[in-house]
Amino acid sequence: MRSGIVTLTTDFGGDGLYVPQMKGFLLGLAPGIQIVDVSHSVPPQDVAYGSFVLAQVFEAFPSGTVHLAVVDPGVGTDRPLIVVEARDHWFVLPDNGLIAGVLDGGFEPSGTWEIRNSRLRRSEVSSTFHGRDLLAPVAAHLLRGGNPDEVGPRIAAPFRPDRIEPRMVDGEWLGEVVFVDSFGNLISNIKRAHLGGDPGAWSVEILGQTIPTLARTYGDQPPGSLVALVGSSNRVEVAVVNGDASKRLEAARGTILRLRRRENSKD
Repeated sequence: MRSGIVTLTTDFGGDGLYVPQMKGFLLGLAPGIQIVDVSHSVPPQDVAYGSFVLAQVFEAFPSGTVHLAVVDPGVGTDRPLIVVEARDHWFVLPDNGLIAGVLDGGFEPSGTWEIRNSRLRRSEVSSTFHGRDLLAPVAAHLLRGGNPDEVGPRIAAPFRPDRIEPRMVDGEWLGEVVFVDSFGNLISNIKRAHLGGDPGAWSVEILGQTIPTLARTYGDQPPGSLVALVGSSNRVEVAVVNGDASKRLEAARGTILRLRRRENSKD
């Protein structure tokens, strides 16, 4: 089943020539489709950031949606381009780890194909714009209901880099910030499932600051307060109420945080 929807996630930037060229080419090959911009503000060549964005967003769309993602530091090299079918969605992207967030948790794709069919490409292929010339034609093929076996040969699995996992050390969860959102909230790799039945039983330490408990929501504390909570991504995040935690703490991806069980607390 195909929904007729294609999402776009790139590091091309919000302005400029590249996004409209790719959209125009898609519409020419598959008229009547619906194009949804997820983000074109992925930091340049930041595959891990793009992977997180894609993983957080894709399930909001109907089954059968095609997700075209281009964050491709290796554009023009011999790195593969692939189609992945996973969780009833289709992903068209370079095989550089961009799909890894979607497959997080040991989930295996139901099919992976390497893009090889020379008939499914723009007549003139640039070595620096594979998003338009190689990936967009394949996305259009899928949107038209095309058989993925026509894209190229099946391969065993896409490339997945080693994940950054939280560690339990002496009864404490040791994790790190993996994403900073547009509000400056610091989203970690520590998930709700790591915390047992009561997230409020844990305190958080980050860059010398201690947050005594996890709040239910941002507004539980006064404006300007430093808070920690389990956010919409089901991960522990650190925020400033009506402020920017990344600026307050001078924190970024890779910043370490510790979660300690509060005294007299229970699961």
